[in-house]
Amino acid sequence: MTVPRRFGVLRFIGTLLKVIAWIILIVAILGAIGAGIAGGQLLQVLGNTAAAGQVLASPAGGIVAGIAILLFGLIYFLALYATGESVHMQLAVEENTRLTAALLLRMHQESQQETRPSYASGFSNEPFER
Repeated sequence: MTVPRRFGVLRFIGTLLKVIAWIILIVAILGAIGAGIAGGQLLQVLGNTAAAGQVLASPAGGIVAGIAILLFGLIYFLALYATGESVHMQLAVEENTRLTAALLLRMHQESQQETRPSYASGFSNEPFER
């Protein structure tokens, strides 16, 4: 027995959240690689104005920036993916609840049909004679 699928928009939102999570993870990986490679080149772009710019402009700073980008990307990925899975899980619970309710209703109706007495043949202990 199956029940009709409901809440199509929520299914779409859950899937969309999971797709966005994968896109963020890919962009974070590419950004981390880019920051690690361009670590020494950032000094020319940022200039010598900020102390944080000088630290990040060193080759080790590029690696640190790449790790930070990767860490934040991973956190965002996990948060968005877990949210999308949570939406799908709640929809599955709702479907299973409706299915269980339908099966219980069918079992109740079948049990009510079996216990109905039949009065057409009279009483079972008295023979029918005229």
